[in-house]
Amino acid sequence: MGITKEQLQKMALQIDEVVDLIQQQHVDANAISKQVCPIYMESAKNLMHYSAFRNFDARKMQNGLKQLGLTRLANAEGNILGSLINLKIILHSLLGGAPDLRKDKFLSIGEGAQLLNKHTDQLFGSSHKDRRVRIMVTQPVEAATDYQMVLEMVKNGMDCARVNCAHDGPEVWKAIIQNVRKAAKESSTTVKVAMDLAGSKVRTGNIDLVRVKGKKKGKKRVAHMVLNRGDKLIVSGNINDTALPRCDEKGNIVQPAIISCVPSQIIERLEIGAPILFDDGKIEGEIIAVGAAYFEVKITRAKTGGAKLKGEKGINLPTLDLGISGLTEKDREDLKFVVEHADIVNYSYVNDDQDVNDLINELEKLGASDDLGIILKIETNLAYKNLVNILITAMQRKHIGIMIARGDLALEVGWKNMGMVQEGILSFCSAAHIPVVWATQVLEGLAKKGMPSRSEITDITSSVQAECVMLNKGPHINEAIAFLDEVLLNVESSHHKKEVLLPRMEWK
Repeated sequence: MGITKEQLQKMALQIDEVVDLIQQQHVDANAISKQVCPIYMESAKNLMHYSAFRNFDARKMQNGLKQLGLTRLANAEGNILGSLINLKIILHSLLGGAPDLRKDKFLSIGEGAQLLNKHTDQLFGSSHKDRRVRIMVTQPVEAATDYQMVLEMVKNGMDCARVNCAHDGPEVWKAIIQNVRKAAKESSTTVKVAMDLAGSKVRTGNIDLVRVKGKKKGKKRVAHMVLNRGDKLIVSGNINDTALPRCDEKGNIVQPAIISCVPSQIIERLEIGAPILFDDGKIEGEIIAVGAAYFEVKITRAKTGGAKLKGEKGINLPTLDLGISGLTEKDREDLKFVVEHADIVNYSYVNDDQDVNDLINELEKLGASDDLGIILKIETNLAYKNLVNILITAMQRKHIGIMIARGDLALEVGWKNMGMVQEGILSFCSAAHIPVVWATQVLEGLAKKGMPSRSEITDITSSVQAECVMLNKGPHINEAIAFLDEVLLNVESSHHKKEVLLPRMEWK
């Protein structure tokens, strides 16, 4: 079925409307581009152009372009105006005209990808490997003393070593970094060191009471409480409050369990009816009462037989702005070490552009090198909503990246929305020519248990949309690194980011 002249005219008009919409934003885009580091001037403009484009519902236009065999703009975020102008030229030519392009300045097709590759190399170092996607690996405490394990990580394909400031301390961190530097030198390769600031995550307080039926010889007893669906739980702002539920003679609970939360100031921001999640969403509940120094939760979901809740586990309140973000006092102290020893600082629980400015200002106070990279971890609903402003503000620094921290982010935006949110972050970062780290639970089964699940394999196939993939620690971490390295090499032969390439089919 052919395309009529009327349909061509309609599509040409739609393209003109979108280009006009972007050009209306051009003055603002130029002003914003002057606020960023010079290497990001064109990237900032393109990001603003792409933001304007995404204010337009392009789906009907895309279907029409598909019938003509033209680009549907699905992979055009890196040079969106240039791709639209190309379509404008083609459609007007088919209609026998020639558009006026004198006022249009834009990145040509391919220039966006070149800028993204350049910025990726600046953040992670130039790669001498055959694969484009880098591998970041969380370092276990054993990496401080087991040099051979670290050397094997590097030889298996680790490009970036991640040290988490939420655990251990400066002596351990320094020993890990020394082993990473030594192993990279011995292997004649580049391995960057990224250090995670712990950030302002809400957590359960310590639990020092436990009810157990028995204790196996040689096993540590871990304090916990068991919660079932329908139970009530009191969460206190007093760090010392802990109590197991009290039951009557028939086993009915007459006094709910009590646990504390950190930081306690979140209580003043809570609302009755708000959902709450504990321990990566393993336990779900609803806030049913709020007092001056406590709140009460009704458990709405827990595994059959009861779910264990331990101390220092994450608490998520996805619908509320808790007013806690930016650098904690611990983060500011840890930054002194990071500035001296690391190549990249990973900034946890960023919510808005002010949080980014706080980090940049602190780095300036500490005299941090311009070459110190920043990776902003997107793990809250607020951060996702403020993504464009976060990206623009981060462009004040020379070397920047974004991490999709899928664990907390999925809880914040909801499981059913996570795929769409992840796709949105990837698209806007591609428009900004900023590298993305694909993180949380990648090959978790292989790293921890020695066997990957089928869904983990398809996950790493999809991870080539990013510029780096992060693995968490586990007893089989070196197997996971080697496996990921091999799979990425294979997948990259038929995929470039979202684009599917078509090699000659060989039936095996």
